[in-house]
Amino acid sequence: MATSGRGGRSFTIGIADAVTVLAETAAAADAAATLIADAVDLEHPAIRRRPACELDPDSDLGELPVTVEVGALEPEAVAAALEAGAACARRMLGEGTIVAAALRLRGECRVVGGVPHGGFVTRA
Repeated sequence: MATSGRGGRSFTIGIADAVTVLAETAAAADAAATLIADAVDLEHPAIRRRPACELDPDSDLGELPVTVEVGALEPEAVAAALEAGAACARRMLGEGTIVAAALRLRGECRVVGGVPHGGFVTRA
């Protein structure tokens, strides 16, 4: 399980508040959470971006624009951004890359997939 989104420890391309992913391994969950969080996105005048290298000269993202601020978004814009991320998550679910994903933006949520009956917990 891993979570990615704005306000985390690294830059993000998308606008998700948080994307939490359940996958077979932590590495797969981490990579998928980053990709899905980046897909929660849209062009909107309330979203400000700057090249990553302007914020951190050592960033491996170089000139790639990263999100620095997300202002007020209309409900339709929130829904569109979440749907873009959910579409990415559905592709990964179909490929078997993830088991489930929960996407959050501005108090709204989308869930893709689900936890299998019995979950992943085993008794020691």
